[in-house]
Amino acid sequence: MTDPMRNVPLYIDLAFCFVFLPLMIFIFPVERWWGTYPVFFSSFIGWLYVTYFLYKYVVIPRLFADRRKQMGAAVVVAVSLAVTFLFSSYDIASPFYHTRHQQVMPHPSWGVRLNQQAVWLHYIIVVIFCFAVGMLDEAYRQRLAREEVEYERNKAELALYKAQINPHFLFNTLNTLYGLLITHSDKTEVTLERFINLVKYMYNNASLDFIPLSEEVEYMEEYVALQQLRLNEYADVCFTCEMEDETMPVPPMMLITFLENAFKYGISSNESCFIHIRLEQRDDTLCFTEENSVFERECLQESRRTGIENCRKRLQLLYPGRYRLAYGRTSENTFRIQLELRSNGGDV
Repeated sequence: MTDPMRNVPLYIDLAFCFVFLPLMIFIFPVERWWGTYPVFFSSFIGWLYVTYFLYKYVVIPRLFADRRKQMGAAVVVAVSLAVTFLFSSYDIASPFYHTRHQQVMPHPSWGVRLNQQAVWLHYIIVVIFCFAVGMLDEAYRQRLAREEVEYERNKAELALYKAQINPHFLFNTLNTLYGLLITHSDKTEVTLERFINLVKYMYNNASLDFIPLSEEVEYMEEYVALQQLRLNEYADVCFTCEMEDETMPVPPMMLITFLENAFKYGISSNESCFIHIRLEQRDDTLCFTEENSVFERECLQESRRTGIENCRKRLQLLYPGRYRLAYGRTSENTFRIQLELRSNGGDV
């Protein structure tokens, strides 16, 4: 997306060159010098243009740099003052001479003094205008630099969180596959095929911040099916999904952490247990709910909280002010997670 502010400095430069400075010349009619001092007039106007670009693109940027560049800016300012002094010292008639000849009463002749005033007045106005524009331009540039740094920091953090998720998932899934292999289960081949599909998904989407919701749902269904291969009749696993817009962008592997926790802490091989998962997408809003029975040792609670907080940090980076995440034990001693997020628009 093109930044609409990107061309503003160019427009300001054009306005100065073709509107502001010509208007100032006519307000303070030094253009009358053209008839008798054309070389001086042309040189002076050219110097005003040089002054503008010197201050805007050389002096002002160096004021925010290191000490060495600041010294260079001071030298440029000193040189510009010296050149302007030479222009003001040139002995010519005042640009306001036409007004004096129309007066009836006698008056003192200001001569060169009015010439000096005209030169310095133009120089000072150009410098003030340049400083005002240049400071605004520099403030905008620094804001863009801060945003770029923030973007790169957020990008690095997202990469770190993804790196923390993928090994966790691989470790859990390989454990499941290993268990089927050593028991010579007839489900091994199907499990391996599903595992390959999941790894392919991770590989294809590892570098992406967003993917279509339909791909994430397909991944979740594959994961649930893979886990169900190792479950017995005690487990009640239900995954329901309703989508209006399958192309809604969502972060890859965001929801899988919740599923991992559910299958890790909510499943028992000799007691009744359940995992109920529901995903609903309407307009630009995604609602995810997961509830499961609890079979966990207290020492493992911190591990689960770490995974969920990892997801919360990703949400803060990708959906600032546009998500709501709540989790914890319910009064029925089950664990429940609710996530609501908006792909765009107002706060949740």
